[in-house]
Amino acid sequence: MKTDCKVIIVGAGITGIGAAYHLRENNISYMVLEANRDLGGVWYTQRWHGARCDSDFVKYSYSFRPYVSPRCLHSRDEIHAYLRSVAEEFGILDRIRFNTLVTAAEFDSREGCWTVHTNHGSFTAQFLINGNGYFSEPHRPCFPGQDDFTGEVIHTFDLDDKRTFKGKDVVLVGSGSTAVCCAPELALVSGSLTMLQRSPSYIYEIDNRATPLMRFCQYLYGLGLELPIRVLRGYLQARDDVIFVAFRAFPRLARRFFQQHWRDAVNDESLRQHFTPRYRPWEQRIPIAIGLKAAVKSGRVAMKTDEIERFTMTGIVLKSGEALKCDVCVLATGFELNFLKFALRVDGATLDMAGINFYKGIMMGGVPNYFQPVGVWHSAWTQRSESATKFAVKIMRYMAERGLHKVCIDRDASVRYTPAITPNYIMRRLALMPRLYGTYELPSVDNLLSYRFEPRAFHFG
Repeated sequence: MKTDCKVIIVGAGITGIGAAYHLRENNISYMVLEANRDLGGVWYTQRWHGARCDSDFVKYSYSFRPYVSPRCLHSRDEIHAYLRSVAEEFGILDRIRFNTLVTAAEFDSREGCWTVHTNHGSFTAQFLINGNGYFSEPHRPCFPGQDDFTGEVIHTFDLDDKRTFKGKDVVLVGSGSTAVCCAPELALVSGSLTMLQRSPSYIYEIDNRATPLMRFCQYLYGLGLELPIRVLRGYLQARDDVIFVAFRAFPRLARRFFQQHWRDAVNDESLRQHFTPRYRPWEQRIPIAIGLKAAVKSGRVAMKTDEIERFTMTGIVLKSGEALKCDVCVLATGFELNFLKFALRVDGATLDMAGINFYKGIMMGGVPNYFQPVGVWHSAWTQRSESATKFAVKIMRYMAERGLHKVCIDRDASVRYTPAITPNYIMRRLALMPRLYGTYELPSVDNLLSYRFEPRAFHFG
């Protein structure tokens, strides 16, 4: 069957653009279908105050185009500009069909190809790479009395950093990465800001200056020497993985580390109440803060740890009985986890992703010629998603060299999966998630051991 291209990529975010590059380098034809009017994924849609990546960007950026900067972490605007520059430099931009929403995709085993249905017609390809990400809709908890509240309730999903709240009392609800990134910046444009958390998180603050080692490796990269920055990226990932394993293995030492980290910014009572979580370190993702210590110390950000009992017309009543005056309530309450944003069918049967085996974060049981590269929960997304993408390209090249048309793995209901971390957005959807296996969940190890292509692990036809 004649197809529109060899590969269709869904989504022009960090995964989709990376996939497009590796397909291009291997002379595999592709097109990218993007629902939005611009590329970037979350780095295009999320515009709240302080929106940024909380991984060292020299590590989060692509291996083929490392980003050099005197700073460690970068804003949404900078990341979006970086992704656009990559898409322009490697001719990817011309292969993206914007404003094209994928509504369904179906595989025909007899034809050996995918038909992808969109709001602008259907397209066909031998392979489908799904890079649509896993955050789609915001999690919006409903509170008693919210309809009577005369102020504004807005989720960060809908918040634009151009907005200001001068003279207004703002309550920011949340304790995860979004709240930690947002609070210091939102406080600058608010009359007052209270960060209201149901329970504390472990928070690590940095000054955001690149270390001398980072600057030296970036300097050498500017001179045309690529090896030092490759080693730096590997070192940073290994460091993250070691910390992740060590903090989980020695939780008492990890707790003491965070207590000491915040002792210079808050008193003992505040430390106990607002910065001492109930769970163990790295059972949930650790937010990285910039400027939060100074904002809390100066009083620009007031911390409250309590649950919302109800809204009143002019504020919020907590379960402790305390009343908070509130003009604007900003919900930094996270997202709903969703691995698949469109219907997927194989020979007419609709795929149910709940409990499906998910091999090496790339291929699902019983779904031919379909790849969905994912990263890890505790570190930079690209560190594993890029390896998974290159692994998919290896499979495609192997098939092309041998005239093969179909690849799949068996559906295996016996696979058991325990997520590496257990934040609410995972636990709310755990029963509906695919079951990942075949990796160590540590990119520094997986990149060495887990992505060696073994044809015997697949069924080809």
